[in-house]
Amino acid sequence: MIAMPSKYYLRINTLKGERDTIIRSMIASGLHVEAHMQLEDAAFLRPRPSKVETDGAIVEANRFAAEAVQLGAHLYAPGVRRCHGLRPGMKVTVVDGSGTAVGSGVSHQSETSILTYRQGVAVEIRYSRTGLPSIMETPWYSNGQIHLQSLPAILTSHILDPKPGETIVDLNCAPGGKTSHISQLTQNKARIIGFDRNTRKIRKAKELMERMSCTNYQLISHDSRYVHRDYNIKADRVLVDPPCTALGILPKLGIETTVENVENSADYQKQFLTTAAHITKKGGTIVYSVCTITKEECEDVVGFGERELGLTLEIQFPVLGGNGFDKDHLTQRFNPDMHETGYFTARFVKN
Repeated sequence: MIAMPSKYYLRINTLKGERDTIIRSMIASGLHVEAHMQLEDAAFLRPRPSKVETDGAIVEANRFAAEAVQLGAHLYAPGVRRCHGLRPGMKVTVVDGSGTAVGSGVSHQSETSILTYRQGVAVEIRYSRTGLPSIMETPWYSNGQIHLQSLPAILTSHILDPKPGETIVDLNCAPGGKTSHISQLTQNKARIIGFDRNTRKIRKAKELMERMSCTNYQLISHDSRYVHRDYNIKADRVLVDPPCTALGILPKLGIETTVENVENSADYQKQFLTTAAHITKKGGTIVYSVCTITKEECEDVVGFGERELGLTLEIQFPVLGGNGFDKDHLTQRFNPDMHETGYFTARFVKN
């Protein structure tokens, strides 16, 4: 079953307006938005559990799509796993892989159309389990005033603490959430370079950057494990937010993984941190973040950075989670049991 967090976070884009003005506008439309007390560009909505109609045709969504439907989004064809006998206009109950109803609505396509063409809205959602509307279909989202982002993800860019005039590299920039936040925090006055080897993801990140009115960036399709070999960059700050086992992200805590997957992920992450150490100026800042909870991908990668790469852990600010397992407690952990998400951040200085 997909867990229901007590808060759903979003980032207010201060490039497009003042935070309280945007929040007041959302409240005036009936959305129950509250400002975060410590992060000046974060806000959240509280879900209001609602009754989902369960007497419709059953359509099973994959985990990613089910989470989106739970938040009020329509179900798109690529997210459908099973829709036996579905025809346009049918009353539908959308379930996740465990059979939990996450939303209900009306079908727009037939089973054949959904499974053959894999495009467009499959089910128009009218009732979601959280009682939330689809934030991505609001005017504040479409005009770039807000972006859906978890609290630790918003926090990570603040820990990086980018400044106008600096050269800042995001080695894992897609889908663009943190990269656009860095632009926001520097008021479009820094040189920002983002890398991702997937060209399609780079295009999606560029769309996000444009929607958020970011103007000071360059996105490059390249395997960023080799940036130090292929590009002559000296950065003031580097963000390393590499692929991981993602065991900390709700609703994906139920996803199974293996020891081998964890070890392979950790080895992969060390390659990105190595690149960061090469391209960062002496005295520069590196922030490492992952949305997982395994020691191998968190503190053990940090230990590698200290032993092998000439990096020293620094105090990070602000701290909204708990202490990591490093001896001086300079890293930060979000515990799923306590914080409703799992996440890890470390901030280094390059010696």
